[in-house]
Amino acid sequence: MERRGWWDQDMEKGWRKSSRKRVLEAFEQAEKEPKPPPPLLFSDVYLEMPPRLRRQREELQRHLETYGEHYPLQHFQK
Repeated sequence: MERRGWWDQDMEKGWRKSSRKRVLEAFEQAEKEPKPPPPLLFSDVYLEMPPRLRRQREELQRHLETYGEHYPLQHFQK
């Protein structure tokens, strides 16, 4: 591409700079969105939840009920 004059180092630098800016803007916007609720971790993989995942989901629920004040749960969807 460089040999044919379609691309050069200045174009590369400009592309990298604008791409980096767009990615950081997208991250900033995404960080403002509420995160999915923690139980969603367990609900969208299997048609029927295996017993081991059911146990893990219950353990997470108990853990959050006990220690929820130590987590930023206000940033999650209800």
